[in-house]
Amino acid sequence: MPAAAERPVVLLHGCGGTRESTFVATGWVAALSDAGRSSIALHLPGHGTHSASRNPESYADLAGLLTPELPAGVFDVVGFSLGAKLALELAIRMPERIGRLALGGIGDNVFAPESIAGAVALALERGATPETPAPVLAFLETWEPARNDAVAIAAVLRRPPNPTFTEERLRRIVAPVLVVNGAEDPVARHWDRLMSGLTDATWVTLPGVDHFGLPAQAAFMRHAVDFLQHPEIGRGGDGQGGHGAGART
Repeated sequence: MPAAAERPVVLLHGCGGTRESTFVATGWVAALSDAGRSSIALHLPGHGTHSASRNPESYADLAGLLTPELPAGVFDVVGFSLGAKLALELAIRMPERIGRLALGGIGDNVFAPESIAGAVALALERGATPETPAPVLAFLETWEPARNDAVAIAAVLRRPPNPTFTEERLRRIVAPVLVVNGAEDPVARHWDRLMSGLTDATWVTLPGVDHFGLPAQAAFMRHAVDFLQHPEIGRGGDGQGGHGAGART
């Protein structure tokens, strides 16, 4: 496998976000560049200012839609939320192409469709009401209407369920995985099942951090860049432990 410095880093944002706000404005691209790494920040299918399908069936295979945008050869991935799920799926489909995965904002939720997807889609199409649940309002406060089409994002949320995972599928991932979550993130509150399915995983919990605030956390960036740079991290050599151990920072 190519040395870390030779592998580009693919950056995958979450649903409703953009590569600019998640990875450029927050300093990820600069931090990777300072570490000597090139990065490729992609827009997820259905996202961005270009024309996007408003048909949920168009998003029946999000990972497949991403594949043509990926660099040739071996690469690392940083993924947040939906982007993290897609990173796991890519690592299952192309194990020989993925070096390392640094993921955030995921837990045992990877085993089921997004629980508030329908409610969020409805709110994107019709607007919030006094009855709109708090988690949906949190999404509406952070998604980017200036850079995304609301109806296209609603279609992504209403897509046929994908990617779908089982512990057996996750065990096909051979790349080392780092999972970083905020302690105040309800999406990632439970992650025992996820970690039991990954054969080479390290995790970190950041106190006081919620779901949508995670990408801007300097600690997330620091842990991720260190993990991507140093082969010994994630294999019991960093003080955080490998599979079966974790850390709070």
